[in-house]
Amino acid sequence: MEYSLRSATPNDLQTILAWVESPDQLKLWGGPFLTFPPNIEKTWHEIEATHQNTFTLLSSSGCIVGFGQTLSREPNAIHLGRIIVSPEFRGQGMGRLLCDNLIQICIQRFHPSKLTLNVNQSNIPAVSLYKALGFVIISENKEQNSYFMTLSV
Repeated sequence: MEYSLRSATPNDLQTILAWVESPDQLKLWGGPFLTFPPNIEKTWHEIEATHQNTFTLLSSSGCIVGFGQTLSREPNAIHLGRIIVSPEFRGQGMGRLLCDNLIQICIQRFHPSKLTLNVNQSNIPAVSLYKALGFVIISENKEQNSYFMTLSV
């Protein structure tokens, strides 16, 4: 099966938000400032989504497989955020495919010197994936139970 990345739309959030079933899961995915229960309009605004910084990974059949953002948070760096893969596609390499596509978009569009991301320490598969992609842990946020990771480009 083939997959493609396209700009996300607010309507895509209907599918994405169905993968997030609790306030804790919403916080893990979207950060501490999202409000529960989520809804399409409110969450699109809360995550600072635009058609230029928010992406959906689709299967060739049109099924939404993943979602992620490229956000400008500091000079010469792009932050990968709100990366999530459909529960039915987890463990099949879709996280790597999604991240590879997001990294390429960042490099082509922004020419950053580094990429950054935050990941919950308990999300062992994601931490392992990011390390395999070359990200390194720079710091730990004990309050949020997360790592701040960077990748030099």
